[in-house]
Amino acid sequence: MTRACFVEIGYSSYKPCCGKKHILFTSYFIRFQRFCCSNVQLSTRKPIISASGETVVVFGGSGRLGRRVVGELVKQNYRVAVGGRNLERTKRAVQERIDTTQYSNLLEYFEWNVNEQGRWFERWSSDTVKAVVAVIGASGKSLLDVTQPYKIDYLGNRRLIDATRAWNPNCPFILVTSLGTGKPFTGFPAALLNLYGGILYWKGQSEKYLIQSGLPFTIIRPGGLERAKDDFGFDHKIRLYPPNTQFSGSVSRLQIAQVIADAIATPELSLDKIVEVTALFGAKEIPLHEQWKRISVVTKRQ
Repeated sequence: MTRACFVEIGYSSYKPCCGKKHILFTSYFIRFQRFCCSNVQLSTRKPIISASGETVVVFGGSGRLGRRVVGELVKQNYRVAVGGRNLERTKRAVQERIDTTQYSNLLEYFEWNVNEQGRWFERWSSDTVKAVVAVIGASGKSLLDVTQPYKIDYLGNRRLIDATRAWNPNCPFILVTSLGTGKPFTGFPAALLNLYGGILYWKGQSEKYLIQSGLPFTIIRPGGLERAKDDFGFDHKIRLYPPNTQFSGSVSRLQIAQVIADAIATPELSLDKIVEVTALFGAKEIPLHEQWKRISVVTKRQ
């Protein structure tokens, strides 16, 4: 096929006597055309993206929020380690969301159990991990099991915090909880969520445990996630608020994923802060880095 690149391409001639145009070319010219077409097809393939060298570890990466977090992080060229209870199920969940052929070099997977104290971090060098993200939580699918918020939102996050601190006490830890965790019994209407196993209370306890752990942290409290779809951000713009000021409002999972990715990218603005996140209809878009500056650092250990 490549030999066709070195032959004469040919020419055309016109004979007035018969009014016909004759195309003169060799068979190699046809091969040359085919060679060019195959090149065009190859050029449409998406390039495989290479990692920047920094890893972000995401626990709960197979969930509806977790998958979006992984997607936003690979867009920023991070290598993402995705933790899930079932390895194959986790891979399938991520592949539904992300073009894994393009981002295959940026993704790795590992199994972990929220109910066990594992040694998950031994596979990475502490100086290559940018942050740990915890997006785990009781799903509410088993409403009759009211112990799930305690087991997952508190004990599960506590195990992750302990494992991170034992591995690298300087590693930033991003914890996602909910509006209302600062006032779980009085911050209505968010406080109504406590009817399910005191879920806001236990989320709040995990926040306190993280703050007291000494790890650098960012705590993100989203508004309601169920109603807003991925296109919510077209006419609803993200707003960041100080803690214990918002007890209602909606935001999309994709928008929360964007806030998480931005927090990791700008630790000088986001670390040691608690932020509540909703999205306002018809509001002007304000860059997240400007909004982070308005949030005060948590100075008092809670």
